[in-house]
Amino acid sequence: MTSSTPIVRAGELAQLSGDAIRLVGDESRADRLFQGHLSWRRLRSGLSLHCSDCLELQDFATQAEARPHLNFILFLQGRSEVSYDGKPFTFGTPRTGCEGVTIALNEPMLFARRARRGQHIRKVSVSLTPEWFEASGFEAQAELKALLQGDYRPLNVLRWQPSARLLTLAEQVLHPGCGNRLLENLYLESRALEIAGEALSLLTGQSASAPSNLRPHEHQRIRRTLELLHSGTADGWSLEDIAQEVGCCASTLQRQFQAAKGTSLFEYQRQRKLQQAREALEQQGVSVSQAAWIAGYGSAANFSTAFKRAFGISPKQVRARL
Repeated sequence: MTSSTPIVRAGELAQLSGDAIRLVGDESRADRLFQGHLSWRRLRSGLSLHCSDCLELQDFATQAEARPHLNFILFLQGRSEVSYDGKPFTFGTPRTGCEGVTIALNEPMLFARRARRGQHIRKVSVSLTPEWFEASGFEAQAELKALLQGDYRPLNVLRWQPSARLLTLAEQVLHPGCGNRLLENLYLESRALEIAGEALSLLTGQSASAPSNLRPHEHQRIRRTLELLHSGTADGWSLEDIAQEVGCCASTLQRQFQAAKGTSLFEYQRQRKLQQAREALEQQGVSVSQAAWIAGYGSAANFSTAFKRAFGISPKQVRARL
């Protein structure tokens, strides 16, 4: 963060959130809350978008009255300590990696969140009300109905691994760069709906392009493959090496991975390594050439091109924010 980065003060929080969020306790006297970019947008009736790319400047608590909705949250950096009617959750990851969270809220609840001084939060949240789904003709889908109602539980929380496509969409939402307010709203609405659609395809077990009919042992194979990728064990391995480790041929693994994740294994790994490089740039201040090496690129120029295509911002611009 630079000295020119916007400061969000206590008096501005209610205005930014549409009077939805309030400070509580002694923290209500705090002044400087965030440094960075924070926004809540109602894109259309029943569809809203919340974006955060900011540093928390104080320890403070907030509350809001949460109404029934389906919320898809992509935590790109940092952790959120929240509660619903006093039931605590911690979302996000402490250092590396990203987490997707779906919250299906079927009854009004008191939402509370605790901010931690010095923590950088990067997240994108898309919220859809039941009325939006009904108006869009989704009420007859059994999978969605089960997800919304959560077997008649007031609150359903699901955690999942975001696809490479979802991470790309999240970065595009954080950095729209349109300039024109009307065009930007249209752009953000299209991306928000795509995030919701992609997340729903993961949660209902259906690829955005084709149904996933994987059997239990095939799902287990994909989970093992993801463990190899995310642990770094498979860094430098070929597709054949990974396939041999999980007990199948390369073509079978490629087909099953595509069906499960909606993208190829190569593209998934490429996007994951680019995300690691971005985190190293932001959190460790590594050079562009070092970030290229982390992402597996021998050429810093090729890395910069791929990085900007994925995130809509160059590695140098990321470093300039430090």
